[in-house]
Amino acid sequence: MYLEEYRKARQAGLKEAKVCQARGGSPYLPVLDEILSQEETCGEVELGLVVPLELIVGTRSAGRSRALSRSFLPLMEEDSEFAGKWIALCKAHMDEGICDPIKVYEYMHTFYVVEGHKRVSVLRWFGAVSIPAQVTRVLPIRNDSKASRIYYEFVDFYQLSGINYLWFSGVGRFARLQEAVGKAPDQPWTEEERRSFFSFYTRFSALFGDKSAKELSGRLTTADAMLLFLDIFTYRS
Repeated sequence: MYLEEYRKARQAGLKEAKVCQARGGSPYLPVLDEILSQEETCGEVELGLVVPLELIVGTRSAGRSRALSRSFLPLMEEDSEFAGKWIALCKAHMDEGICDPIKVYEYMHTFYVVEGHKRVSVLRWFGAVSIPAQVTRVLPIRNDSKASRIYYEFVDFYQLSGINYLWFSGVGRFARLQEAVGKAPDQPWTEEERRSFFSFYTRFSALFGDKSAKELSGRLTTADAMLLFLDIFTYRS
């Protein structure tokens, strides 16, 4: 049973790798060390989070990058040590669940795995939404670029709300959301408010995530669409 799951996951991974190569891209996980070698940073911050699996996009170092496709699907042979451990994790997930936190680095609102690559792979294969994680945030140099301004607006919003799954494509939208939910600019969120908003966002995201909506949205993020929705229908209603 579990070997068959690995076989199906590997077949999907090999297919994805071929598609990436055909498009001229790397079939393997992005490597944060290689990204940071071309960027300036200004420090690190330790966080304890539950990380959305869809935001885990790569690995910290190159050592694990070739064992998995870009969607964390396994690529190693079925008789490899990697496959054996993946299958054992598959069984553990089905029997009792995977609870041990992984270790990741966050850079520009995406996450790169240090420890727990196979846990991410198994949970993503079975459609899990999030995973417990010990997170180190790498802070980029603050400047006047659009990307930097949006990122530091996210950092400020996170300090107030503890919410890490939202992303906007334009400047000023985290502040607009803070206002839309009835909060003062510097007012922290309560745990109950976080849970209520997550419930609302999850329902909205499920509807907006329909294929036809994606095709129409272009570069519009789910959070962008949600904010437009709140401009018409108030958060309270």
